Amino acid sequence: MTGIGREIFWGVSAWAPGVMYALFGIVLLLSGWGMTRRGRAWRSGRPERENRFDDIPGRLLSLFRDAFCQARTLERFPGGLFHFLIYAGFLVLTIATLLVAVQHDLGYRILDGPFYVGFKIFADGFGLLMLLGCGAALSRRIFAPSPGQLHGVGEYAPLVFLIAVGATGFLVEGLRLSATQPAYAGASFVACRVSPLLSFLGDFEMQTAAHNAAWWAHLLLAFAFLASLPFSKMTHVATGPFSIFLRTARPAGALQSVPKIEEEERPGVLAVRDFSWKQLLSADACTRCGRCQDECPAFAADMPLSPRDVVLKTAASLHGGRFASPLPESGVPVSGGNAFAHDVLTPPTIWSCTTCRACVRACPVSIEHVDMIVDVRRGFVSESKIPDSVRVALRKTTDSGNPWGLPQADRMAWADGLDVRLASDGKPFEFLYWVGCAAAYDPRNRKVARSIATLLARAGVDFAVLGTEETCCGEAARRLGDEGLFQLGTVEAVREVFAKYGVRKIVTGCPHCFNTFRNEYPALGVQVEVVHHSQLLATLLASGRLAPRLPQPGTVAFHDSCYLGRCNGLFDEPRTSLASIPGLSVAETEKRRERSFCCGAGGGAMWLDLPGRRINHLRFDQLRATGARAFATACPYCLTMLEDAVSFHALEKTFDVRDISEYLAESMIPASERNGLGAILQMP
Repeated sequence: MTGIGREIFWGVSAWAPGVMYALFGIVLLLSGWGMTRRGRAWRSGRPERENRFDDIPGRLLSLFRDAFCQARTLERFPGGLFHFLIYAGFLVLTIATLLVAVQHDLGYRILDGPFYVGFKIFADGFGLLMLLGCGAALSRRIFAPSPGQLHGVGEYAPLVFLIAVGATGFLVEGLRLSATQPAYAGASFVACRVSPLLSFLGDFEMQTAAHNAAWWAHLLLAFAFLASLPFSKMTHVATGPFSIFLRTARPAGALQSVPKIEEEERPGVLAVRDFSWKQLLSADACTRCGRCQDECPAFAADMPLSPRDVVLKTAASLHGGRFASPLPESGVPVSGGNAFAHDVLTPPTIWSCTTCRACVRACPVSIEHVDMIVDVRRGFVSESKIPDSVRVALRKTTDSGNPWGLPQADRMAWADGLDVRLASDGKPFEFLYWVGCAAAYDPRNRKVARSIATLLARAGVDFAVLGTEETCCGEAARRLGDEGLFQLGTVEAVREVFAKYGVRKIVTGCPHCFNTFRNEYPALGVQVEVVHHSQLLATLLASGRLAPRLPQPGTVAFHDSCYLGRCNGLFDEPRTSLASIPGLSVAETEKRRERSFCCGAGGGAMWLDLPGRRINHLRFDQLRATGARAFATACPYCLTMLEDAVSFHALEKTFDVRDISEYLAESMIPASERNGLGAILQMP
């Protein structure tokens, strides 16, 4: 089965290959010029503050998984499937074109025999998939657009271009088959269906002339599409893989640190070129898919924040309108000066972020939206142009050691009546129970601290607390943009007290403290083993040191904290505690685990008065939709926000919100022994 193939430039003039390669050279020059201009703009950004070239095997694995295999893209249906069909078809047809070039230019006859038949089946199949993907994506954009979808010629043109390229490709092949009637024409199973439709062209000469015209049309369309890549939304074809490869190696919940903060004159972003070169490159990698916006709780609450628009406005300002406007209908101003952080990425936009990282988790090209937003907050702090509520929270943290501004003397009020050992007693201990500001000062969360301490004592865990020597871990200050207060204030204070008592292990009930100690302190030289109370409770249950026995019949809806779940991957541990309670079943919301919906308190939002609807009210509605009348969480911020939503609707007698430790304590400890933990939860 040899000699089965075809003449590569069949039916075109002898001079056509020369013209084609000359045009291709022009396309390469134009594309290279466009990408070079973008590259110069990226290099104008500040140097990176972390190593973007460590762990090469891991980066290559991410590139293979998320760029080549499109794993992140395929998480969404049907849009992810449509994109994959377009991507796979484009990739296979590009490879097919390269094989043709290798045979023609290098003289290797590889498109022959069985391989040629398989080649035609493969190329036709993926060409059809590309057309189906483009058609489906275009139809969805026109007839079933998402609420935040961008419109304009630049959004539709790439799909129309690809449909035209694919259709003319099949037309060229169909005309050739109709004119030559070759053996094994059926291998081109799409083009051979086109061939009979072209019989009206009559004789061989007319079919050849039509083939020649279609060939040139196909060529010019393909070249025009390639030449437009650096100047359109399709830039992500080139920049997306680089953004994925250069993704941060930091833990998911860690912000990028500012080295030598005491020497840094401009730790934040005011002008667009204050972003790092990687952040600017990633701005050009944005696919405009809107997945970050779809997942953003602030956007869902009608606040003036779209993570997608933060990225696209950055790209528009970086290039000063030289390339196609990322937001064709928005009238977004562009700015290269310090006005960028005030006029383009406006304060209401930047302060609306809860740093929940849902946008980062959803992005198919690994854009780090939260780092960009916090960098702009750092710029605002450096200018002292911050909302009064932020100023007050930061001042209270500086003066009192907590954002509530309450005295250190009140830090142990939660433990009244409990026999809790202090680290200052001088006796060695295994775990330091880091109570956290919320559990120390908020009356409702003090009950959670009591239940955690009671459970640890009942399980025989050797622990102590710092009492009045405990201070804020600095999580809120860092996310509000005061990197100096975080590094030079809170971290140094914590470092000293840990060294004083030889702290090696910490258990904390706050996911924000947990994330800060686990993922951010190590980069600043403070190394401790930290566990969240949900982890320790799950371990104690598994070992039999805790054994719930009092039934609590009913259903509880569990809310995943962003900083426990999405940022640190702890999803099963809190559910384990709830599942261990006799008679209690756990209901799940549609937005759960990695895609959980924020309570609205993160990123310092607990102390901000933000526009729009309340995020916690939206989350309450989602939990309420499960049919459960009791909610569980493992975070003091989430507990506060969900109780606030219940109170807002005046439904305190209908819905109850508790920490997982409170459910466990009520199932283990008779009411007479609870030291004020509260009555057993009554659920229908």
